[in-house]
Amino acid sequence: MRLIDQIRKGYAGMSAVEKRIADVILEDPAQVTNMTVAHLAARAQVSEGSIINFSDRLGVRGFSALKIGLARESESFTGFSFGSVTERDTPGSALQKMIGNAVDAFRQVGHSIEEQKLTAAAELLMAARRIDIYGAGDSFLMAQDAYFHMMRIGLPAYAVTDYLNFSISASQLERDCVALAISHSGQTIDVVEAMAAAKRQGARTICVTSCRGSTLCGLCDIALVTPGSETDQHREAQISRLAHLLVLDSLCAYIGAQRGQETVERMDQVDLQIARHRYRR
Repeated sequence: MRLIDQIRKGYAGMSAVEKRIADVILEDPAQVTNMTVAHLAARAQVSEGSIINFSDRLGVRGFSALKIGLARESESFTGFSFGSVTERDTPGSALQKMIGNAVDAFRQVGHSIEEQKLTAAAELLMAARRIDIYGAGDSFLMAQDAYFHMMRIGLPAYAVTDYLNFSISASQLERDCVALAISHSGQTIDVVEAMAAAKRQGARTICVTSCRGSTLCGLCDIALVTPGSETDQHREAQISRLAHLLVLDSLCAYIGAQRGQETVERMDQVDLQIARHRYRR
């Protein structure tokens, strides 16, 4: 029996805690496949142990197995894959294929993102009094990287590190602030809710995503959409992450060049601080 059918059939006999978990899963099973156990526990307002026990009750070994099962039952699931890499590849051939995939993705980004949108995004970032950056899962790493590069060139950027604080942070933004979201799917609940909160406050909103027409795109003043062949797969897309980094690094490079000497002086100060934590050659 399918996991979803098991949950529905057994719902009446579940405890209150189990029903809260089931409610989150039944509302959007595909979204749950992108959550961590901590994320689902927070959404259902239960302990992480309760999630594990719930998975065991369904006859699957742990939360990861539950996510895999839900992914398999999704209408859009086409099988687990790793891009063009197959079990016949050697580590070397896998590397060459991934390099080719990345090069192709970068070329597509160059042809697909309108320069007008890049210019508008850069102008908003340069004028902002505060920039809050949001990203969950793998996109959290992109958010941290964007924060580091923006901070180095003197932008007032902050990476919000706890998804439970996304909306709280966004609710403190004002009209002269920018909320920047990074999301492969454009459907991550906490990221979308944070951007909605920022918009209600009058802050300007920018997103970097792989999915045109996503909920996140509809919320943002500027949507920088990177194309990719991985957007229909039920997994986090590795090459698309590189495309997101390319867009963010390009914005930082442009802004740094526009600020000229000010940027050079700030980066010199950063380099001096970094040098204190390195052994001399």
